[in-house]
Amino acid sequence: MVATQPPHYQPEAHRRCPWCGSAETRFVQRGYTGPTDEVDQYFTCASCGKVTYELVAKTAREMRLGRFHAGGVYQDRANKTRYHVNRVLKVGINEYLIYLKPIVGPEAAPASAGM
Repeated sequence: MVATQPPHYQPEAHRRCPWCGSAETRFVQRGYTGPTDEVDQYFTCASCGKVTYELVAKTAREMRLGRFHAGGVYQDRANKTRYHVNRVLKVGINEYLIYLKPIVGPEAAPASAGM
């Protein structure tokens, strides 16, 4: 059986860096098989060097700490970026996926309380 895609389908849509606006990005898809063993999905910008997460994986233990919930804020301290948590999805016995949207602009300043 051969799956067909609609004519407008683009498997690798170009992502723009939310931090600098550049289209020079490299996408790293989450997956345990294939070209990557990444548990998180993100893209990197060749212009500014920042990493932008689209989704991150967390364990049930990390979720029990109560820091990650839809409508909350996820902080990537290593890259000094913040994200809105759009959705939390349980995908296995011990794994949750947290869907993120970057916080860019004036509201991107880190708050004193963080995760």
